Amino acid sequence: MDIVNVSRRAVLAAMASLALTGCSGSKKANGSDDSKKNKDSEKSEDEAFSFGGIGDTSSSDASRGLSVDGVYKRVATDSSGKEYRFLLVGMKFENDLDHDSRAPMSYVSCYQNGVKLSQCTKYSDPNTMKTLEPGYSISVCKAFLLVDEGQPVKVKIKSSNSSDYVYEDTYPISHLDYASL
Repeated sequence: MDIVNVSRRAVLAAMASLALTGCSGSKKANGSDDSKKNKDSEKSEDEAFSFGGIGDTSSSDASRGLSVDGVYKRVATDSSGKEYRFLLVGMKFENDLDHDSRAPMSYVSCYQNGVKLSQCTKYSDPNTMKTLEPGYSISVCKAFLLVDEGQPVKVKIKSSNSSDYVYEDTYPISHLDYASL
């Protein structure tokens, strides 16, 4: 397998020419510019990166824009009046890419006692479907069904470019009380 190295400038030029073939503009999801790009993590336009999952792809890794604010126990009532309990992972997504992007929620997972938790399909956060321009941020949440209400939960965020994890931390939850939505 050959590795093809291409400069960011060439990729950006190709993306710009594709964008001119029928894409429409979108409004900003957040009216204020309270988030700034981290200058230390930016790379020069001339720096080359490789395709195929080999080499440094962090400049195009959307999952690196997610940061976990905390985990919360929540209780809600479904449309039939039945109460359900779940774990809510609160995050902030900052689009530090050079193009519009959504929060990469499919790369977020939770584990408890070494077992991956199922996603709570009764809860959905409308912010996860919003597209952000570069440099803007938004709060997002993802819900999971707890197996054991007393055991800690490990939150992992997988890289969108490889099998590596860009974030992994364990949160104790036994001291948390359930709060209503």
